[in-house]
Amino acid sequence: MKNASPLGKDKLELGCGRRPTPGYLHQDITTQPGVDLDFHCEIWEIPLEENSLAEIIAVGLVEHLRFREVTRALKRVHALLKPEGVFLFDIPDIQAWSEYLYWITHGMPERSPFTKEHVFATFWGWQRWRGDEHKCAWLKDDLVRHLREIGFREVIFETAQMFISRGISRDRFKDPANAHLYVKAVK
Repeated sequence: MKNASPLGKDKLELGCGRRPTPGYLHQDITTQPGVDLDFHCEIWEIPLEENSLAEIIAVGLVEHLRFREVTRALKRVHALLKPEGVFLFDIPDIQAWSEYLYWITHGMPERSPFTKEHVFATFWGWQRWRGDEHKCAWLKDDLVRHLREIGFREVIFETAQMFISRGISRDRFKDPANAHLYVKAVK
């Protein structure tokens, strides 16, 4: 196993993509031009000591994993976090997006804040490149239950401000209709 905190950092960003957050170690399974990854591997393969990180973030990542991969990733995240450490992540609010689709398919498209194409892209990913597909979705109660089964002692639903306050910006953060669950899971 590697040192507990290379470069003196105890914060990790999972799936950083093309926009790594300053001040964090960075992991992804794909490389991007100009992005230096600390860990080019699957989440469950990150070679850090257990109980070595204070914070782990994942923006727009969880829905790109298969259900079994989510479980493996959450178990590794939990193991890497120090006691009281936090995992901050977001995932589309599938209940809200299902309501948007219902309105569209039941003759009430004006009730949906988004087009049919946008709603479908939220269900299955924008598919702009290989790996940009969505492979899972979670209802709020099921997600809480799963996180607690993994061992997280507290699950809090917050707003996009939890990312904005860390200097992370995405267009969807500005639009409450772009429904996401913003989750803070505490070890």
